[in-house]
Amino acid sequence: MSKPRQARKTNKKGQALILSYIVILVLLVYSAGLWTKAISEKGITERDQLTAQAFYMAEGANEYAISAFSSAVANFVIPSNIATYNVTTIFTTFGNTTVDTTITRLEAADRLIVEGSTNIYAANYEVISTATHPQNSSIIITVHQIIARRLIPTFQHAVFYDQDLEMLPGPNMTITGRIHSNQDIYMDSSGNTLTVDSTYLHSAGDIFNKRKDASGPPAGTVSIRIDQGGPPTFANMDGLDSSSPTWPTDSTTRWKGTVQSSVHGVTRLTAPAVGSIQPGGYYATQANVSVVNNIIYKGGTALVEGTDYPTGTIATTTSSFYSNREGKFIKMTTLDLNKLAGKTGTCGAGSCPNNMPDNGLLYATRNDISGIQEPGIKLINGSEIARAGGLTVVSNDPVYVKGDYNTVSEQPTSIIADSLNLLSNNWNDTNSTSSLSSRPATATTFNSAFVAGIDNTTTGNYNGGLENYPRLHENWTGRNLTIKGSFVALWNSSVANGGWTYGNPQYTAPNRIWAYNTAFNDPANLPPFTPWAVEAQRIAWWSDLG
Repeated sequence: MSKPRQARKTNKKGQALILSYIVILVLLVYSAGLWTKAISEKGITERDQLTAQAFYMAEGANEYAISAFSSAVANFVIPSNIATYNVTTIFTTFGNTTVDTTITRLEAADRLIVEGSTNIYAANYEVISTATHPQNSSIIITVHQIIARRLIPTFQHAVFYDQDLEMLPGPNMTITGRIHSNQDIYMDSSGNTLTVDSTYLHSAGDIFNKRKDASGPPAGTVSIRIDQGGPPTFANMDGLDSSSPTWPTDSTTRWKGTVQSSVHGVTRLTAPAVGSIQPGGYYATQANVSVVNNIIYKGGTALVEGTDYPTGTIATTTSSFYSNREGKFIKMTTLDLNKLAGKTGTCGAGSCPNNMPDNGLLYATRNDISGIQEPGIKLINGSEIARAGGLTVVSNDPVYVKGDYNTVSEQPTSIIADSLNLLSNNWNDTNSTSSLSSRPATATTFNSAFVAGIDNTTTGNYNGGLENYPRLHENWTGRNLTIKGSFVALWNSSVANGGWTYGNPQYTAPNRIWAYNTAFNDPANLPPFTPWAVEAQRIAWWSDLG
């Protein structure tokens, strides 16, 4: 009987062993499944991360290419109607991975869009950027954007600043025409009233009712026109500015759209950089007439005094003009525009030809400066611009304009320079070293658009603001300084970098009778070679994977 009982015990042990193996096998299979799932999920997570990085590169390259394209158009590096433009972006954070972008024109011709009194030339472009991840070549992301490349004449603004715009006049002052700043706008007045008689006051940054160089409440009144029908109506700022939490809505309620900042969707407009006015830059290479030191060139050929142009058309002085702002004598090229046009003087036995530039562009520079000298270009006898279609004078040096300018048979004109200096009809170089009282100004009128450098405002050091955009050197108290044109600031002055100072021996302020030249609203009346402000307006966006 004992043997059968032993067999049953052995069978039970075998069954338990088999069951244990089965449990272990099930656990192994289950564990393997969990491990496979974990590996799979990790792979998915890693791929998602790499995909996100590739998307970042494609999107970043797309935006960089749009910025590079706008800058290239604004700075005349490429034609504004270019058919295709390629940009390569390098991402150092991803091992110097490169992403190529192609920008392709979608329209054969520009469309003219009229917004208010501004003429905008627009054309649509497609921007395509494709990024392949450097760690996994199967991950490819393509980002597409459709943009409208919009060309806006800078001179169709009364005021266009690439930097902070400050308007802080002492006496009452009225500004007419469109106003745009790519950065912040600061507005106040010294106990009087600054009136903005315009329904377009835009900042790509913020707008403040205060000084930039000091804290404290507004000292005067800023009155801005409301964008509504009927007779012009104005509303004061009274401290309402970008520092207010209700600024986005309250500004719209108060001015009905006249006043807009970045929170309202205002974006930067790309404009030419200072390099465009340097020797070898766009304007120098395009000019039909060039003045280098004391030589006049036309079409690349040096002209001969007394044969090609009258004696006295051009002259150089080294110690007759002293700038109290700069604290230096100016090595000055003086160019007589009347003689350059052959209106006075003789050449040989007869009259002189009109040597105004055939294409309306004149470039002037000095490259012979030494020591503490500072260069300058002075235009005289420019009351009549003897060229149909107008004249643009460009210099990388400070430009000085003496006397009434473009007041007879008015033509489209502009001056583009390191800085702008205006001298009255009464100016005499010999008085520049004397006291301010010996330099009384007389009423003078300038009809021209301007692009000139300014200075930066720092704490306690005001740059003079828009009201001192033209640098003055006389006692203007009680005298009218009349300007009809456009004020554009795209760079800081690199040559004439003396700080703004008011009073003796520098200058005193005039009665500012300044206005936007509404003739510029018609593109046919813009000065030759008017610089563009370029906007890339986003229209559509999408992306592809793979």
